[in-house]
Amino acid sequence: MADAPADREALEVLLGHPVDVVLPPTPDCDARVAVSRTDAPVRVRAAWVSDAGDVVARLGCPPGVPSPVRPIIATVCEVSADGVSDRLLLGRATSGVAAVRAAMPDSDGIAVPVHGEGIVAGRIPAGPVPIALDAIAPDGESIGRLMHSGITEMALVAGRIEGRLGATHGMAAGFGAGDTVESLEVAQLEAGYTALLPAWLPDGFEMTTVRVEPEAAYPFAPPSIAVAWAPGETDARVLLRQCPGPLASPESPDERGVEVDIAGVPGVMRARGMAFLVWERGDRAFGLQVRGTGDPKADALAIAESIPASPGRMP
Repeated sequence: MADAPADREALEVLLGHPVDVVLPPTPDCDARVAVSRTDAPVRVRAAWVSDAGDVVARLGCPPGVPSPVRPIIATVCEVSADGVSDRLLLGRATSGVAAVRAAMPDSDGIAVPVHGEGIVAGRIPAGPVPIALDAIAPDGESIGRLMHSGITEMALVAGRIEGRLGATHGMAAGFGAGDTVESLEVAQLEAGYTALLPAWLPDGFEMTTVRVEPEAAYPFAPPSIAVAWAPGETDARVLLRQCPGPLASPESPDERGVEVDIAGVPGVMRARGMAFLVWERGDRAFGLQVRGTGDPKADALAIAESIPASPGRMP
């Protein structure tokens, strides 16, 4: 249960920002935990506050976007500092998720509440990281699962932050785990949706490989369809991966990637020898790799802009 609003308001004044959830002290941890969200990209953060009003520790989780096909984004957060020892599961859940059930390797499942705005926040016992997290609907049924590989781990010990990022829920630059299939029709049948393909490719490029690539972190999410084209026996290649979006780990511009416009929607372009472009449009996310052409960056933009917004309709 969260503390009274008066306690939340006092914590907001102390921390200087809104607080969404307050976890009260326990016999094992005498600090309140103020859980809140940052602005875009949205991420969950926590501050441990002592009875004396001292902010003992702060941790911020990596940003993430839950969705019906990837219903949970989660981080296991451990704190051991200034007499406070605590362990939380923090994250976000998509609409329709009433609770998160943590499957522990050495005990029964643990229910972690989902608070307002889809914030996942609750204490879990010390020990191994959960094997998986199930998104539980109001009727008690699981509507999705995040596996251990996708759970981020963070620890704040004596002022030092350590951890491990969960498996990326984004678009890889090449082929990933999965199976090569004999045709695009087979891939679409296995994936359960119609692939959106470019109307333009550089001269001489022909389809060479089609793969269906499930996500290890979200085993029940629709798999990606990855298609490659090449101009005969050369090193040149165009590779397009797509899946129902949005991505749980969206691409953001940084020192290596710049924001570009793709037929009116933003994308992130990274180019060092080859070009790698990621964008989302409607209910689809795309990752495009272009190498060995005369101008990989320009060709990547032209290919991306030629992909229809939906089957049978151009943007």
